[in-house]
Amino acid sequence: MGSFKKNREVLLALCLCSALVNNVYAAETSKSQNDLEKYVLDEYVVTATKTALSEKKVPMATEVITQEKIKNLGAYSVRDALRMSIGLDVQETGMTGNVVQIRGMNNSHALILIDGRRMAGENTSVTANVYELSRININDVERIEIVRGPGSALYGSDAMGGVINIITKKATDPSASIGVYTGSKEMGTNMTYASGKQGNLSFKISGNLEDIRKQVSKSDGVSTNMYGPRRYLNLSANYDLGKNRGLDFDASFMKEQFTAFDSSNIEWYNNNRSDYSINYYGKDDKNNYNIRAYYNTLKKANQKRPSSNWNGIDWTDWDRSEYNTLVIEGKNSSKLTDQHTLTYGAEYSNLGNKGTRLGAGGDKVYQDTLYGISKYGSEKNLETYSAYIQDEWQINDRFFVVPSIRFDNHSSFGSHVSPKIGSTYNLSDNSRLKINYGKGYRAPSIAELYYSMDRTMGSMRVQVLGNPDLEPEESTSFDISIEGEKGKAFTKLGYFHNNVKNLIESGSVQIIGMPPSIIMRTQYENISEAEIDGIEGEVGYSFNNNWQVKATYTYLDARDKSDNSFLNGRAKHNGTVQLVYSDNKPNPLTATLWSQWYVDYLSRTTNNSITYDNEYTYNTLNFIVNKQFTKNFRAYAGVDNIFDKTFNIDDNHAYDIDGRTWRLGAEWTF
Repeated sequence: MGSFKKNREVLLALCLCSALVNNVYAAETSKSQNDLEKYVLDEYVVTATKTALSEKKVPMATEVITQEKIKNLGAYSVRDALRMSIGLDVQETGMTGNVVQIRGMNNSHALILIDGRRMAGENTSVTANVYELSRININDVERIEIVRGPGSALYGSDAMGGVINIITKKATDPSASIGVYTGSKEMGTNMTYASGKQGNLSFKISGNLEDIRKQVSKSDGVSTNMYGPRRYLNLSANYDLGKNRGLDFDASFMKEQFTAFDSSNIEWYNNNRSDYSINYYGKDDKNNYNIRAYYNTLKKANQKRPSSNWNGIDWTDWDRSEYNTLVIEGKNSSKLTDQHTLTYGAEYSNLGNKGTRLGAGGDKVYQDTLYGISKYGSEKNLETYSAYIQDEWQINDRFFVVPSIRFDNHSSFGSHVSPKIGSTYNLSDNSRLKINYGKGYRAPSIAELYYSMDRTMGSMRVQVLGNPDLEPEESTSFDISIEGEKGKAFTKLGYFHNNVKNLIESGSVQIIGMPPSIIMRTQYENISEAEIDGIEGEVGYSFNNNWQVKATYTYLDARDKSDNSFLNGRAKHNGTVQLVYSDNKPNPLTATLWSQWYVDYLSRTTNNSITYDNEYTYNTLNFIVNKQFTKNFRAYAGVDNIFDKTFNIDDNHAYDIDGRTWRLGAEWTF
């Protein structure tokens, strides 16, 4: 913590000096480079400001992953598509989940959206977003937009670390496709049909049938992931009302039927999610507006029995949970003058949770019995009323400023204000300086407030309790970056700082009773304050139309301020080195070879009341090739972790990575 805090002014001065140097050389070459845009694309991004701005202009640290890049990576899931993103860690964890850390912030500090919509899902500080990136049909994704840094000023709670917005394909573009894929981890098939405009109406249907393969843990040779079938169905339609007005209808369905077992138990999971949305939109010379309502729900059911009784009826536990999200929102962007575009909106949200994991901690308490086991259940809802306003102010040809502020009124925590300001200063045509400062917050979830979970795990009972006295998490964030292009080269360098108060974590474990009737009990608490500083950089060079090299790097100093200890589940250094080839023919062949590396990745574990800090330094080499054989047919193949890097796991280690894995796929379009 100390070195960054003491030298922040030095870092700022270095960035400014670098900017001035870049200003000189870029000014000399800004308009003399041949076909610069061929090498440095300038994608448009909507998520950062809720308006369409170029990546170069928007002040926030952003990244756009296009459909072309998703295909070239042979991505089976959204997690696959994000693997090489700067400042983002999406490593896989046990039970087919993954971490979602943006700039070292916790899983629960990343807001994952589908077309700007929140999705119902697990909602504790530990489980939030763990399964989300695998529950989205990658075959239906048009692009992914990532905003690093707090987005609370526009998106409210849960966006303290940043926003990942998955934007789906539209019904208005006519297309059809069939795809198949297989590999070490999963196999499946997908299809899409979009009608294009048929009079005023267009519609689209897509589906994906996949099976997650069973993987046995290297740590004990017995425990498995959650394996089995996952199904998707996506439906959308658009009705053109004329005069730049229309209606969008969307519905999607996801079903998981998984099995997992360890040395003691077999467990079955049945998860179903449905999502419905209707959106009215329109625009004229001055305004671009929409009014939308959406509702989605995730229903989870699981039951377990001893692994020694696979075909018996000796059930030991069961669970039922339901998560619901209802949102009504409206937004308008109004171009007031050539210098000012005002975006303002309001929304109402109702988040609900029902089931046995709440026990008797919520409202409308009931009792249910299954397999001879009785449990209490209840339900709880939290409401939020919100309003926000943002101004895009083009002060002059070089200076662009975006101030914004959001007001939230939460049914349990009252009013909260989240301000933010960002600016982009063009040092030259090909270099720019970006600065952002803002406040973020996250209200405790229903689970963290009201949980009363009581489950059998192995030979013991585990109890996790909510805490109605929790306070919202709050953050103060600052970042500064410089980016530029010169000829065939491009680079970005930035520094970020986050101070987070009232972190919500599960508290110390209380052991009750003696074997064989042990109860492990823990309760959510506001226990610490964290400070996260870091540097992120990106550099690339296009040798010609065929070859490009790119490297990303993130340095992280993430500490618990109460004892200055490094935060668990993070690496001090990580990055990628990528070599990309394309033959640039009408039916191109593309190939990517990349190394992903981590230095001093901390995995803190507790065994027999003793805490172990284990640090891991490693890299994996990965390869993917994609060939468009004809206008209508492509195929791809890839290998992850080519040299089969693994760890020897013992009782004091819990960190694990997959060994060598492979993937194959093909797609026909019509």
